[in-house]
Amino acid sequence: MNKQKIILKWLNKEYGNLTPVVNDDKTFYVDKDGLPLFVYYHNIQKSKHIYSNYDRIWLFLESVFIMKNSEIRELLKMWLEDTYNLREYIPGIVISPISFSWRISII
Repeated sequence: MNKQKIILKWLNKEYGNLTPVVNDDKTFYVDKDGLPLFVYYHNIQKSKHIYSNYDRIWLFLESVFIMKNSEIRELLKMWLEDTYNLREYIPGIVISPISFSWRISII
């Protein structure tokens, strides 16, 4: 089994049934504890990105699977399209603080 298939299998097992939660101008995809894993803003003209939880997803893929940012972005884009029908968004990470915490339940 190649690396991409292993990662996709892991993503589906860990995050394959996240719940979308609409909150003001954002949609969060949260786990069973209500913690956000992904978020995107509804105004796609303002931001075409879907942001992922750096610690739980991006850093894990970087360190465990030794992936570059471009590889992670490409893989997450494919996975988000297939799993959550999020075709128009580009996966990314948040560099500056945004208006919520990844560690606090959204619901």
